[in-house]
Amino acid sequence: MECNAIRQAVCANEVVYDSVVEVPLENDVILPDYCPDIVKVLKCTVNACVSSTQVQGRQMTLEGLCTVHLLYLGEDSAGSSLQLRSIDTRMPYSKTVDLKGEAQRLLVLAQMDSSYCNCRAVSKRRLELKLSLSHRVCALSAGEQQLIGDSAEDTQQPQGLQLRKRMLEQCCFVAQPREIIDIREELELGGSKPAVRSMISSRGCAVMSDHKLISGKIVTKGELRITVLYNGESSTEEGAQSEKENIQQMDFVLPISAVIDAPGADDGCLCLADYSLCELEISPKLDQNGENTLFELEAKVSATAQVCRIQQAQVADDCYSTRYECEGQLRPLSFLESMQPVEESCLYKGEVELPEGVEEILSGWGQVSGSAVRFEEQEGKQTAVLQVNLDLCLLALDADGSIQFYNKTEQMECPFAAGAGDDSRLLFCPQLTVVGFDYNRTTANLAVRCEVQVRGMLCRLKRCNLLEEVTVDESKPIEHDQDCSLTIYYADAGETLWEIAKRYHTAMQSVLEANSQLELSPQAGVSKREMLLIPILSH
Repeated sequence: MECNAIRQAVCANEVVYDSVVEVPLENDVILPDYCPDIVKVLKCTVNACVSSTQVQGRQMTLEGLCTVHLLYLGEDSAGSSLQLRSIDTRMPYSKTVDLKGEAQRLLVLAQMDSSYCNCRAVSKRRLELKLSLSHRVCALSAGEQQLIGDSAEDTQQPQGLQLRKRMLEQCCFVAQPREIIDIREELELGGSKPAVRSMISSRGCAVMSDHKLISGKIVTKGELRITVLYNGESSTEEGAQSEKENIQQMDFVLPISAVIDAPGADDGCLCLADYSLCELEISPKLDQNGENTLFELEAKVSATAQVCRIQQAQVADDCYSTRYECEGQLRPLSFLESMQPVEESCLYKGEVELPEGVEEILSGWGQVSGSAVRFEEQEGKQTAVLQVNLDLCLLALDADGSIQFYNKTEQMECPFAAGAGDDSRLLFCPQLTVVGFDYNRTTANLAVRCEVQVRGMLCRLKRCNLLEEVTVDESKPIEHDQDCSLTIYYADAGETLWEIAKRYHTAMQSVLEANSQLELSPQAGVSKREMLLIPILSH
């Protein structure tokens, strides 16, 4: 018959998907009328933002937006000079993958792994794009299991059930909200900057500086950092300067904030929130004097969060009875033992060797073109090592005034402590954002400093076998020697009291009380060979 067990609801997490999601995209881009003809494509930059994840049965669908930024040299209708220009094209995408099992709720960890873009100018007004996006995606189901945590002994018909209990510390999934913030602002050029003749390009990033959990809400704040590259109007009395000689750069920092709905969350939960820039569009605007000294900005920022609650649950992983034959049924349980928020910055410092003839650096920026994570263990400590491919991009003027583009890919590694090594599985899919880039020119080299922000949950997934059912056969009582009430047992080093008590079908507490002069623990093994007194129970 089944025992009088008290069941405990425990959190259960299974990895239902862990792979790289490849998303191929193709598009034809026709230049707007206001853009000059294409002479040379300098740089093709890809930015992908996952906007939503949906699960239905055994399938998960990722939806996102890919923005391709093309920086090129164009030729005006007169053919008198080359102009630095850019064009953005946006492509929504969707990808459905099969899961290993059904899940009502999912915790999805996604990381931009790499991107590939082949840009070919079919004509002076038309471009052919072929892209491949790679997302590293790990999805964990978030459910519960009912397991045995204690026993309720029947005083009328006692079964003598003994349970080996243990406490599990779990990170139980609460919510993973995602919201889109629409931003519309009017930006003004600095007083010393010339008015805008034409736009060249714009880039930006969204950086979260603080977040706070309240009941069912996450209050976030941060900033949107924008860099605008444009051709300025000439103010010289001698006449208009050539367009390429008046390239200007303007930086803006806008405060942003958002309140994210997170049902079930409170200030006792563990939370990691982040911003990512999904869309950015900037265009010049006339001021009241009829000059282009203003910019009209429209942006979409994705605000995401991962919320979990740390809780303890009492469970059992073995059993026996002091009175009857007893059998326990184990069930494997996989659960999140810990979720460690990682909010760090990785700093790249290095030198870029400049080609001969470079007169002036017009602009520089950094871009993460690929990343990977590996785990190492040394002296019982685990480390998550993040490998980053960093593109260092430079726009420059050479000696004859021509615009040149230089690109160098550097690699750097960022280690993060992951705790003590054991048989658990580590999962880490961080979001990477370049939040700072500056340079200082020496004689022939350029000293570059690039800051990459790393934000993500470092998850530890534990697996163990726990009691799901216990059956006590009251038709098969345990036979004890009625003439013996005490047995002397010589325990070897490493033997546990639980195994000894189970072998003699006696109560664990009785063994502890009979050997109170020794420093014994129910869970730990005997440190050295000891003589133990084993009480024999009689019923």
